[in-house]
Amino acid sequence: MITKRILIVDDEEGYRKVLSNSLSDIGYETTVATSGFEALEAMKEKNYTAILLDMKMPGMDGIELLEQIQKVRCLSNIVVITAYTCDELARKAIGKGARKVIRKPFSMEDITLCLNEIIDL
Repeated sequence: MITKRILIVDDEEGYRKVLSNSLSDIGYETTVATSGFEALEAMKEKNYTAILLDMKMPGMDGIELLEQIQKVRCLSNIVVITAYTCDELARKAIGKGARKVIRKPFSMEDITLCLNEIIDL
């Protein structure tokens, strides 16, 4: 069986814990990163089926991280999670390689439906 690995990148501990625990409960292997810099380091160690990426983080925001991910030609499915409702930001994220944009607050059903849609089960 192929392991479905999810990298969760969010500076907010509550979101990281909820996502990690909930996705682990349904069979995903999860790794958490508190910043874009940590995410890039994690990506050097493992390949991820999907990356759940917060848009606004200190240091390196989601758009900057998407640009870095493009440079290393990462094949992960990237889902941007954001509290901001700006359509321009969503279009920019999709243009930089994100497959989907989910708005906070979200339900775990939103996340699992999205993952089921973008990951070839």
